[in-house]
This record gives sequence, structure tokens and C-alpha cells, in this order.
Amino acid sequence: MLHAIASAWNDRLLRLAFLCITLMGVAVSAIVPFQSVIGIEQLGFSRAVYALITTLGAGLSVLASVYVGILTDQTGRYRDVLAKCNAVGIVAGASVFFMPSQVTFVVAHVVLFPIASTTFTQYFAMASLAASTNKKLDKDVSLSFVRAAFAGAFGLTPPVIAIAVAGGMALTSVYGIAAVINVLVLMLVLRNWPTEQTDLAQQSGIGFLESLKELSERAVLLRLLLIAVIIGVNALYNVVLGLLILNNLGGSEADVGWFAGGVALMEVPVMLGAAAMLRYVSRSGLILIGALIYCGFLGSFGMLPDMASAWVMIVPAGIGAGILLSVTVGYVQDLVASRPGAGSSLVSVSHFGGTMFASAVFAGAAGFTDYLGTAWIGCAFAGFAALILFWMDGGKLRKVAVVET
Repeated sequence: MLHAIASAWNDRLLRLAFLCITLMGVAVSAIVPFQSVIGIEQLGFSRAVYALITTLGAGLSVLASVYVGILTDQTGRYRDVLAKCNAVGIVAGASVFFMPSQVTFVVAHVVLFPIASTTFTQYFAMASLAASTNKKLDKDVSLSFVRAAFAGAFGLTPPVIAIAVAGGMALTSVYGIAAVINVLVLMLVLRNWPTEQTDLAQQSGIGFLESLKELSERAVLLRLLLIAVIIGVNALYNVVLGLLILNNLGGSEADVGWFAGGVALMEVPVMLGAAAMLRYVSRSGLILIGALIYCGFLGSFGMLPDMASAWVMIVPAGIGAGILLSVTVGYVQDLVASRPGAGSSLVSVSHFGGTMFASAVFAGAAGFTDYLGTAWIGCAFAGFAALILFWMDGGKLRKVAVVET
């Protein structure tokens, strides 16, 4: 494993993907744990309106990610697309930071951030490209290497934000941090993309509609839907974590940052370990294990008596999330393994499909249950989806190939 990680770091393209997604992790993790608190508690959105905002944003993210994935496969213009999307991210963060209001919040989260977020899956496309052009790289290790970088940033950033918030920093300042980080990522992309590697600009040779048809095969869509529901429980966690801590456990806004950071740090070694486990365990089997662990955590978290007793839950949360967020990337990419851009766009589709699932659960449960009941509903759906996926792929824990379509 250490040799594989060293080979990953020595590859210039994979190293660039690692650095970019690390910085993106800082930008995203500065906002996500506090987003619902800002939107609902500070700006005054109702639960239903907040859910609608996240749902609309997720919908645009799906469309943008598919379009960008197919476009990069057709043209090979990964560098240009990344640069433009990073520029949109700068505008998104700066608008809410300098003009915090319901209007800027809606524009940023419904339009700008969804476009900027397409960079997330393009970093996985970069990792796949690196693995396809460098025979020393293992694809699962490369993807886990990049995904763990994101989780590591997600682990370190929220505690720092928590300290700053406890010291009096306004929560909306997290959007300013995101804008600055996007500037740094843009500089990295423009200065360090390995332009001498002409094989990175290869084109797919198929049209947009043909690519779209390939992505819409029934077997692909069904598995994609199940994956979206499974990882949607993590999206639901991002929505209810702060609300559960503040309303059920009697914690503070700073506790939100510390807990989210602890979970993300726990994810890092789990993600790297999951890549090694995939030599012996099927992807769908490992996804089922991760889903059961994660649903057990989230379903019981809000039942704890106080925040002091909640810190131990960082362990099962990090194990479950680490498995789900890393193993599902390779699973989804291999649904269309020959198209790195389009395959990575499906990663985004699954993640933001998960966001739509979480938003629907959050809004639908608002009329008859509290935040804890909302978590239970999401966990029930995710656990059932993991069981169906496991059954569809043969129902075996031992390693088997993903069904080709």
C-alpha cells in the first residue's frame, strides 16, 4: 500500500488532482457543516424552502456535471473547463461573503456553486486518466488517494473554523474563505497542468447524444439511483448534523465544526484501507457494510442524552462514511469505464442525486416528525438501497467484477 501511495504521489497529474481536491475540500468543508445553520437559523429560510434550494441546486449540478463530463471526453479540454468552473466558484463565495442575504444565498447555492462543483468529479477523471497512462498506478488506490485528500481537508478545516467562530468570527465568513481557496486552485490548474502529455487531450470520438445514451442505459441508471440513495444518507447527515447538535444534544456551533472535522479525519485511513480491502471484497459487499455502519450511527446520534456522550460516535461515523464515499466512486466510474470524463460525471450525478434525496426526505418529513425522525427515515431508505444493490450484483461478499452494460 505504501509503495502504491508513493507511486501515486510521483505521478504529476495525480499529484495535481490531489492538491486541487485538497484545497477544494477546505473550501467545501468551510461551508457545508454550517450551511443549514446559516440558511435556516440566520437568514430565516423555512425547512421547506431550504430543502427546495438544495434540491434545485442539486438538479443543476446533475445537468452541469453530465454536460461537462461529456464535453471533456469529446474535446479533451480538461484544463479549460476546470479553470472556468473555478472562476465561477470564486464569484459564488465572494457574493455571499460581501452581500449576505437570502437573494445571494439562493443565487449562489442554486446556480453558481452547482456549476463550480463540477470540478469535484473532474479531479477523479484526472485520477482515472493518470491510472490509464501510468501502468505503475492502481486505479482503486489512485481514486482512494484523491478521495482521502478531500476527506483530510474536511477533517482539518471545520475545527479551525470552530475555533474562529468561538472567537467571534461571523459564520458567513466561511464563504469568503471558499472564494480565496478557489483562487488558489485556479492558479494551480493554470500553472501546473501537464501540457506536454498529449495523451491527456485524447477525444472520445462519439457525439453528445451517443454519450448521453450510453449513460442512460437501464442497468446503469438503476445502479446509479441506488448509489444516490445510499450516499444520500451522508448528504442528509450534512443537513441535520448541526441541527441535531444544537437542538437535540444541547451543543454549540463550535461543536458542529469539531464533530464534522473529527469524522472527516477518521475517514482518511478508512478510505485508504478500503482500497486494500477491495482486493478481497466485492464493491457492493463493502458498500453494504459501510451503509449499515453509517446508518447505525446516524439513526442513533440524535438519541444521545447530551453532546458529551456524542463524541464517541465519531468512530462509526468515520468508518461508515469512509467506506461509502470512497468505494462508490470506483463503482460508479466503472459503469462506463471507457469514458473517464463521463464516468466521473456519474460520480457527481450520484452525489447530487443523493443531495436531492436528502432534500426530499428533509422537506417531506418536516410536516410530521423532528430532525431525529428525519434521520431515521433517511437511514431506512439507504439501508434498503444497499441491500438491493448487493443482491443485484450477485449477493456475494467475495470480490466479483462489476456487471458490464
